[in-house]
Amino acid sequence: MDWNYIGLIAIIAAFLFVLIQRTEPKRRRLSIAFGLLCLLVIRQNTFLKGDFHEETLIGFILGIVLGGIFWLLVGRYNPVAADDDIRVMGLDD
Repeated sequence: MDWNYIGLIAIIAAFLFVLIQRTEPKRRRLSIAFGLLCLLVIRQNTFLKGDFHEETLIGFILGIVLGGIFWLLVGRYNPVAADDDIRVMGLDD
């Protein structure tokens, strides 16, 4: 087993999962499409390497677990605000 490859896939999967979580609701479809595109590139890379099917699956599961832990600790209590809710304070405010 190549633990460096597992760690790399776990970090990439966790990043994509957190990216989709923290995107505002209006743009979530675009981020899901980007995440699926990245996962397809990872899948193609796995098929080209040949022997890394188990490592990719383990890394992906670890990435989802890490993203889920992030959601439990941060995401549930701090939801993403929409653009309409964000207000910029200036010197006159």
